[in-house]
Amino acid sequence: MTHSVIMPDLGQTTAEGRIVRWLKKPGDKVAKGDPLLEVETDKVTMEVEAYKGGYLRAVLVEEGQMAGAMSLIALLTDDPEEAYEIILTETEPSDESAQSETTNSVPMAASSTPQAEVSGRPAATPAAKERALALKVDLRIVAGTGPDGLITKRDVEKARKNQRSPKAASSMAAITTRSAAKIPHFFVTVDVEVSNVIQWRERWNAAHPDLSASLNDIFVRAASLALRDVPDMNVHYREGMLEEHTSSDVLLVAATKSGLALVPIADPASSAWEAYLSSMRRTLEEVRQDRIVQSLPHAPALAVSNLGMFKVKQFSAIIPPGCSAILAVGAVREDVIVKNKQLRMDDVCSLTLSSDHRVIDGIAAAKFLERVQAHLNSL
Repeated sequence: MTHSVIMPDLGQTTAEGRIVRWLKKPGDKVAKGDPLLEVETDKVTMEVEAYKGGYLRAVLVEEGQMAGAMSLIALLTDDPEEAYEIILTETEPSDESAQSETTNSVPMAASSTPQAEVSGRPAATPAAKERALALKVDLRIVAGTGPDGLITKRDVEKARKNQRSPKAASSMAAITTRSAAKIPHFFVTVDVEVSNVIQWRERWNAAHPDLSASLNDIFVRAASLALRDVPDMNVHYREGMLEEHTSSDVLLVAATKSGLALVPIADPASSAWEAYLSSMRRTLEEVRQDRIVQSLPHAPALAVSNLGMFKVKQFSAIIPPGCSAILAVGAVREDVIVKNKQLRMDDVCSLTLSSDHRVIDGIAAAKFLERVQAHLNSL
């Protein structure tokens, strides 16, 4: 069987490359993954591997000549004496290869058998590998459409597009578009000291191995307590009127298999730690199982979103529809702080409060964040 050797797609800005030298000569046996030739572009000189094993029978583009990306440059056969046919077509050569009598684009039917892996890796062009790395696409799940099943950059981009979930994206797009269009946001950020929180959590988890507390549990409860302390934060804007609430409910932004979920938590500050943590475990387990979580009589005024577990230092969250504010919790980190004119290392966390300026002013937002720090310190 005859197999084509093509000039790889070397990158988005590179349409052709110069063949510096062939590392194999006609008649040589070639194994999958063997360096076959060296190619020079305007950026780099690189080796090109053989994507198929066999015998090199014909070199169609000589050393020093230019070849367009994805054009045929050589032929392999399975057997050293196997007959093969070269079908030449008239093409318009590049300026640098116009003196060559041999065209650098020779169409050839590719094998119908998908290309096997080379050295344990799927056969892909350098540009496809680079694109797959950037898009975090596993080449093993990509179907190649190039000669002998070679994976091209376009194949990678198509596979990435197919991986996305239009349903989840549409839902998130609808929520954020509605909120950003209707709610005038303003943002306030503070760094809070959390060394005391970490020590309390270690003591609690050591004493309650079957009911451990996460940092997120602690921040949600502290936010609920702070909401109780600052009634000006626990309000809704509705048709030009302010609605005040007495219970300090929280809307938790939680990750699920199908995307993000908005989970109402009924007054986390109203019960003891044991009851609160048990309730949180049950609620989050229902969310992970995609079960319907019982709703509250009204939407919570405050939401909490925590990206600290993903090492995000600080971020500003968009207020979910129905809420008046959202607290964005960043990662706990070691940092240098100044206290009493002394420098010291401490564990800190950045909190950013996004507020609806129709109902919450800067003073209320600052008081709320101050009370969050106070409740964290009181553990």
